[in-house]
Amino acid sequence: MWSPWMSALLVAAMSGQAPDSAPEVFRARHVSLALAIDHAAERLGGSITYDLENWTARPASHISFLVNRLMEASAVRDGRGTALPYTQDVVRFRDEPMRQVTQVRVTLPRAIPAGGRTTVRIEYAGNLVGYTEVGWLYVRDRIDTTFTIIREDALAFPVIGGVSDAANRKRPRGEFTYDAAIRVAARYLVATGGALTRTPHDDGTVTWRYVSEGASPFLNVSVAPFDTLVEGGVHLFHFRADSLGARRTMANTQAALRLLSQWFGPQRTTLNLTIAEIPDGWGSQAHLVGGIIQTASAIRDPARSGELYHELSHLWNARDTDTPSPRWNEGLASFLEDLLRERLHGWTGRGASETRTLAWVRQKADADSLLRVVPMLEYGRRAMTDNSYSVGEIMFATLYDLVGEEQFHAIVGGYYQHFADGGSTRDFVAFAKQTAARNLDAFFDDWIFTPRWAEVLRSASSIGDVANHYRGTPP
Repeated sequence: MWSPWMSALLVAAMSGQAPDSAPEVFRARHVSLALAIDHAAERLGGSITYDLENWTARPASHISFLVNRLMEASAVRDGRGTALPYTQDVVRFRDEPMRQVTQVRVTLPRAIPAGGRTTVRIEYAGNLVGYTEVGWLYVRDRIDTTFTIIREDALAFPVIGGVSDAANRKRPRGEFTYDAAIRVAARYLVATGGALTRTPHDDGTVTWRYVSEGASPFLNVSVAPFDTLVEGGVHLFHFRADSLGARRTMANTQAALRLLSQWFGPQRTTLNLTIAEIPDGWGSQAHLVGGIIQTASAIRDPARSGELYHELSHLWNARDTDTPSPRWNEGLASFLEDLLRERLHGWTGRGASETRTLAWVRQKADADSLLRVVPMLEYGRRAMTDNSYSVGEIMFATLYDLVGEEQFHAIVGGYYQHFADGGSTRDFVAFAKQTAARNLDAFFDDWIFTPRWAEVLRSASSIGDVANHYRGTPP
């Protein structure tokens, strides 16, 4: 049977272009989300309004949105409330066929020029399901009385994108401001980053509204019968059974924030940080504006305080302007989580931990030819950022050993203070070279711009050995 999908393929083939091979031409600058969650029916419904910017050099009049496969749009309107024509279908990703989404294609009344803006509002509703079947084991999202999360990972709201992962990675994501209003039964608390107001309703529901205090790369909204702790600009939403761990977590948070401020200087904005406990296996994430979602085990187990410190250290990351990002800041956070455990709790295992990571990275490089040919600078473009954690950790541990604590803090903290509003990998390297008393050309050439670090590790059994290589001292 012939179908519109087959027609689209034929048109694409005749034009010599792969369907959806180019990234979407719009990106979000502001998002307004208004949802009501019906726990009994396990459904949500409402609207999302996007202030969109055409980031390309050409006019555009079409835009694709993706939403969870069990949801559908009921109306699409412009900023004045005028209905916009659209189509929607449940489709598979071209390069990940097991991944099914509802694709909503919207036609704008006029082409938006390069750099121009427009507003699109989508009304939608449906059930929420995860994406564990495609290997995303942490995306087990659902509407549940014990815990619900509304986030992009499971497409709980329409997001900009086409059905090609390769094409989507080419689009500059950037950061956006948001206004999120979530209506739930009064027994539930709602957690995300931003300035909060609560409005009770006669039907026993409450609307929790968060307005972001700056731009964020994500919007994560956690909903549960939480308890809360508030101290020093930190709001901690936790499960009732974990109250003891929550108090310890708050104390650790305050101590870590003080020490990070001593090392890297003050935050550039007044601290208003939300931390929300989430079930194990759902994945942590952190941003000063968007807040921190932290797995339950890290709240309960004192030995897992490093997971919290990893996320807190991200609050001293400059806004990343690389597209796509190589995410070396994950390696920095991996190094800092151990350093914070050492300084705050007297932990003595940092050296042994780094030696184990070094051995593991060396073995992985021996087995994975891509690691031996792709530089860290290209990890984002080559979808290799899982390696940024371990390779980046060894890089920063070596830098710490090589330049010493004082200069390391000056490099990391100084870069944040000077480039908080936006900086690239090359900006970081240039700043580090300018700040350090030691010449770091060979070091960054090996670890950022080439994969020569793999050869360096062949003759190293410790971080000291790697640092000595750049000091000119034989291991």
